Amino acid sequence: MQTVRLASDTDIEGWRNAARTLLLQEIAPEHIQWRVGQQTYGLFDLPEDELIPSQRANQRPTTQFKVPREFIELCRQVILHSDPSRFTLLYRLLWRLKAQPKLLQLSVDPDVAKAQAMVKAVRRDLHKMKAFVRFREIEMENGESEFVAWFEPSHHIVEASAPFFTGRFTNMRWSILTPEICMHWDGHTLNYTAGASKSEAPSEDAGEELWRSYYRSIFNPARLKVSAMLAQMPKKYWRNLPEAPLIAELIADSSPRMHGMIVAPPTEPQRKIVKYVTKEESRRLPADAGDVMTALRELNDTMLSSADFPLSGHATQAVLGQGVAPATILLLGEQPQEQDDLAGQPFTGQAGTLLDQALNAAGIGRSDVYATNVLKHYKYKLQGRRRIPLALEDRDIQTYLPWLRAEIEVVQPSVIVAFGPIAARALTGKGMESEAHGGKLLTLPDDRQLVVTIHPALILSIRDQATKQLRSEQLVKDLALAAKAAMQRALEKG
Repeated sequence: MQTVRLASDTDIEGWRNAARTLLLQEIAPEHIQWRVGQQTYGLFDLPEDELIPSQRANQRPTTQFKVPREFIELCRQVILHSDPSRFTLLYRLLWRLKAQPKLLQLSVDPDVAKAQAMVKAVRRDLHKMKAFVRFREIEMENGESEFVAWFEPSHHIVEASAPFFTGRFTNMRWSILTPEICMHWDGHTLNYTAGASKSEAPSEDAGEELWRSYYRSIFNPARLKVSAMLAQMPKKYWRNLPEAPLIAELIADSSPRMHGMIVAPPTEPQRKIVKYVTKEESRRLPADAGDVMTALRELNDTMLSSADFPLSGHATQAVLGQGVAPATILLLGEQPQEQDDLAGQPFTGQAGTLLDQALNAAGIGRSDVYATNVLKHYKYKLQGRRRIPLALEDRDIQTYLPWLRAEIEVVQPSVIVAFGPIAARALTGKGMESEAHGGKLLTLPDDRQLVVTIHPALILSIRDQATKQLRSEQLVKDLALAAKAAMQRALEKG
């Protein structure tokens, strides 16, 4: 019996070298046993000779045997499976390929079918890891944050998942702990360490309550299919998901909620145009607003009568700033969304709802702030009957910048929250990504303070739930930072 010892569970190069040597010596699959690392022999294992792949890797076969390319790719996937028989299976397939070059096309063949099933299981496990890793924030001694997650994969997929996580969370410092191997990213370098226990991972952090509130709000009982949900979110992952404690409650409450929806009197169908406001109405401000609001109204009237804004004839109407003035906090978006354009108000629709939830979580009332955009008109292109938003250009910002500057002078905020790099660029002259500058309190040349964060509409567009959770949590933290800074400024002014 020939024994082959591989360096690790995913030692694909070691397996290839060993398989090449064994094939050259024409050793049949049934005469080989595979071991990994320091794995010991079983009671009935009787090794005659142990092969370490690197020792004989340079031997070359005397006869040509061309391995199909798809077999190499199959090996890279199957070796990630946790079944100990995978090494034997792959070598048996290689052995049989000598006589059956088209063996891999026979999907009914038991060996081929088993290998394909392993590939499917590995891909599914990879997908679940990408979907169900939940980072929790911990504060380090130097005041910076690190995000740590605990995950229990079914197969040896941690290293294979690294490109996804380093690409998706490039600017974060994070660690993913698993029982077999741990993965650490410091923003530049990826390192691996030995496996850890769940007790080494952090417990719940401050942002998880917001995440549960969001999850509860988007749950639709009329669309509930428990079997489909369980197929997509198997129970074995629940113990590490912050939203999991809500699931049983939401399922139990779904029938009464559906019954309530059925017996409720009909309502007017909610059209895409939720609320249409005429141009004249959108320009109106409270009659008793005082001097500041009067000044703001006069500014808007002056700007609206100007011919310097080419988008004014393109958009439905101008979306003017809204809120209390003077205000300690000014929320600055990039441009009105489509629903804002139709409603004549900034931050409406789902993005506005998400913003309201984040403001509440940060202890800020929407009525206590002033909200506006860099552009006051919606920039889009028609695609059929759809209006597709267009990216803003520097000339767009420059066109509307005098209006924004005058607006800030009237509102007199001590802190400005810029949603996205375009809003930040209008204030600073340079693009500032929220991932790099989030969580920081910056000072503008006029001594106002600036917080750069992600736009709520961008959070809604994120499909990956783990990323969406992180961005939502960051939005709340940035708003809380702005509130704290505004309060500090108010105390300084007495």
